[in-house]
Amino acid sequence: MDRCKPAPQGAARMLVTFLFVVFSTFLAALLRGFTGFGFAIAAVPLLSLVLPPARVVPLTVMLQVLASLVDLRAASRITDWRSMVWLTPGMVVGTPLGLFLLTRLSANDARLTIGVLILGSAMLLGRGLRLPARPANWMIGLVGVVSGVMNGVAAMSGPPVVAYLMALPHSAMVVRATSLVFFTLTAVVAMVPLAVAGLIDRQTLLFALLSWPVLLVGTHLGAWAFHRAKPHYHRRIALTILSVLAMVLIARAFRD
Repeated sequence: MDRCKPAPQGAARMLVTFLFVVFSTFLAALLRGFTGFGFAIAAVPLLSLVLPPARVVPLTVMLQVLASLVDLRAASRITDWRSMVWLTPGMVVGTPLGLFLLTRLSANDARLTIGVLILGSAMLLGRGLRLPARPANWMIGLVGVVSGVMNGVAAMSGPPVVAYLMALPHSAMVVRATSLVFFTLTAVVAMVPLAVAGLIDRQTLLFALLSWPVLLVGTHLGAWAFHRAKPHYHRRIALTILSVLAMVLIARAFRD
């Protein structure tokens, strides 16, 4: 009789894991729906509590792509495409540079450097830092390169782009829409090497598809809250997320 017990226990463990994945997906989708970014920032640490890193990254990427099916068309209509044109190649160039630095810097040095950069950017934005409506192309490209470097070093391409968009005289709607389009693009690009490496397996696909309804609900609720909130709330929450992320990275650099 004892030999029959592990199977139910294994099924119960799988059910608990799945429910936690669904819960984590909902919270991350809620954040993404409101701000236009932050899905990976919320999803990765939560999913890491119940899944190994080899599953967390591909699952997060797949969920981001699925989430884009909800709002990408509407977001593309008001996206700052001039910025996208220069940010994207900069990110492509910067990513291998980041991977090169990853082999030269210790993990803590990388965390500390990135954390300080993000925190400094958030503080400047909080003090009212603004860029002209049409920054020079080289400046946009440089932001893309920095984003790529951070992507290569720590898989965090978002903060430089979000900080750049918030410094422009854009409405909260344009910042949110451009963020949605940019991070959808990065997720689609990331799916290629993940698929080639065989990291998108049957269980990852199953978790992603079963979490899709909750992903849609969270995204819609976040978008609903965004359209009913005052613009300064969007900016305040975005700055808070960037600041918390920076402090977490800095704390980890000194703790480990």
